[in-house]
Amino acid sequence: MRTAQTLLADWLFCFDAKTEDTADFAPVTLPHTWNNFDGQDGGNDYKRGAGLYKKTLSVKKRPDKCYYLDFLGVNSVCEVILNGETVGTHRGGYTRFYVPVTDALCDGENTLLVWADNSPFPDVNPLEADFTFFGGIYREVYFVETEAAHFLPENGSDGVKITVSNTPKVRNDAPVTVLVKTSENAVGKTLSVSVRVPSEFRGCPYIQNTDFPIDSVLSESGETVAEQAVTVENVQTELCLHVKNPHLWNGRKDPFCYTVTCELRDGNAVLDRVEKQIGIRYFEIHPKKGFFLNGKSYPLRGVNRHQDRENMGNAITRKEHDEDFSILYEIGANGVRLAHYPHHPHFYDLCDRYGLLVWAEIPFVDHIGGLKESPLPTDTVLDKAVTARQLENAKQQMTELILQQGHRPSIFCWSMSNEVMQKYGDTAAEMMRALHETARSLDSTRYTAMAVNHTYGYRWQSDVKGCNIYPGWYMGKPSHFRYQVNYHIRGNRGKGIAVSEYGAGANTLHHTETPKQPKDTTCAFHAEEWASIVHEHALRYFMSPRHNKVWGAFVWNLFDFAVDIRNEGELPGRNDKGLVTYDRKTKKDAFFLYKAYWSKEPVTYITSRRFTVREKQNITVKVYSDANAVSLVVNGKPVKTKKAKCNRQKNVFLFQNIRLQIGENTVTANGTNGKSDTVVWQFDGEK
Repeated sequence: MRTAQTLLADWLFCFDAKTEDTADFAPVTLPHTWNNFDGQDGGNDYKRGAGLYKKTLSVKKRPDKCYYLDFLGVNSVCEVILNGETVGTHRGGYTRFYVPVTDALCDGENTLLVWADNSPFPDVNPLEADFTFFGGIYREVYFVETEAAHFLPENGSDGVKITVSNTPKVRNDAPVTVLVKTSENAVGKTLSVSVRVPSEFRGCPYIQNTDFPIDSVLSESGETVAEQAVTVENVQTELCLHVKNPHLWNGRKDPFCYTVTCELRDGNAVLDRVEKQIGIRYFEIHPKKGFFLNGKSYPLRGVNRHQDRENMGNAITRKEHDEDFSILYEIGANGVRLAHYPHHPHFYDLCDRYGLLVWAEIPFVDHIGGLKESPLPTDTVLDKAVTARQLENAKQQMTELILQQGHRPSIFCWSMSNEVMQKYGDTAAEMMRALHETARSLDSTRYTAMAVNHTYGYRWQSDVKGCNIYPGWYMGKPSHFRYQVNYHIRGNRGKGIAVSEYGAGANTLHHTETPKQPKDTTCAFHAEEWASIVHEHALRYFMSPRHNKVWGAFVWNLFDFAVDIRNEGELPGRNDKGLVTYDRKTKKDAFFLYKAYWSKEPVTYITSRRFTVREKQNITVKVYSDANAVSLVVNGKPVKTKKAKCNRQKNVFLFQNIRLQIGENTVTANGTNGKSDTVVWQFDGEK
């Protein structure tokens, strides 16, 4: 049977080492990045180059076994050396890869070296982007032992590809195709595949209340609903199982999954086993009517997510992924765009189990290398060659993403790029066409997608498009969502689109009684109140049932994240458009606006709570709540009660001309939904 040992401790590391012999090593533990501090402090001066990792592997090698190193993520170009021999390389920082080490491995102690390089490469995606490229072995590493006959890893996958049909016919009979690759000595062995209902729910420890009863997605007996066994005749074997009258995976309200178990057997002995969870569902994006899940309208309302954390960079553990997901689930989103690269497998697991639809993406962002317009210096003689290599790298990363994550019910599209610039014209068009063909050849059940910020991009091939727009921030007023979306719909020949990005910056320490749109967003003052106004306008538009052509809308971003080149809002090295701060400790006011709209939990929340010293005596108190009515109490005295049906905007209660007393003021909002909120503000007199 396959075993996997986690290799996290007892590593040595040196940045910019010449060789192992000249390296000044220091002990580190994985996950690790050398940019956890300098990648977030601004100045665009974080270390980019090669870091050398070293570890001693003590192994009891057996001649009848095969061995691999399994890397979940190394940014961005990696070379693996075992006992002085290069055993593998990988170009791309966000996908899993296996390195076969059987031949180079010794019985006893082995010296493992891993070079990780986050230098700018003109042919490795991404070339440049509005986020920090944290270098290092920033995800887990495993030492894997298998039997000689085993499922053969390919493109970072475990050798088992599962495809679930995406048509309405799955309601009665769902074909589940299993394509298995095995080592040559597996010929003659038995391959068995079963589909069953899981008997346990592996949930997120930070989520206490779910939109669905946990018992409804389980079976105590682990009932088997389909199975098949064949004799392996070639290194590639395909089976098709049928699940009759399946229980459908139905988003947040019923994320029912099945467990597919593939076993390679020699008689009664199990040589290798792979288990994956699948969901049976069908979805469609109608060009005029929007997104449909299992035949019913299901507009996607969600957020974007970057994976990095304050003082950690991308080197985060399962604990941080769980915390992030619990915040995503709390806000009530039914979809998430995992930008701008493949995320950790565990995060996709959580989306499957809790019913969130996923826009999955490769890191083809902004620029194309090898061209004169490229930001990276290249030899002009090699222009076309470098561009061709970048395309091959993008196709490689797309192939890895699809083969590794293609079984997941949560993923509805494979996004090929984000904001590739218009100036790349026909070259970009050819690259998108090639990526579209690659994705469709590997998976015809899902859409290809891209996110654009110019109408020229609608000429480039993909099944669906998303537009990145920022009314109220970069261009246009916050009331311009309808105009800007319609402009992109016209660019997309009248077909529906998603708004793949929108938002506004907010520093939780910046407040004003009179919020205004900044003339230049690189300014030092990013008022939280202005960001709230932008999001109010966005939700007023997106939550209207009249706008069916907008099949999805994704806030940029759920969390603040590191961009070392930025210096704005008095937060150097930060993009502050998150609904939650970089350290995840503070949920901004706008977070609770979305929660009031999207979540099933009752919400009553007083905004501007961090505006602790008020500038004016007569103020407007804004409350976000999904209650039928909210009552305001100031310094123990009832002031006003407002009914939701009288609000200008749903879930936004405005109490105007509330007079503060000199000194400390206690303000309480009581919602008919059973939720109350209290803030304390100081007023020392108008200056």
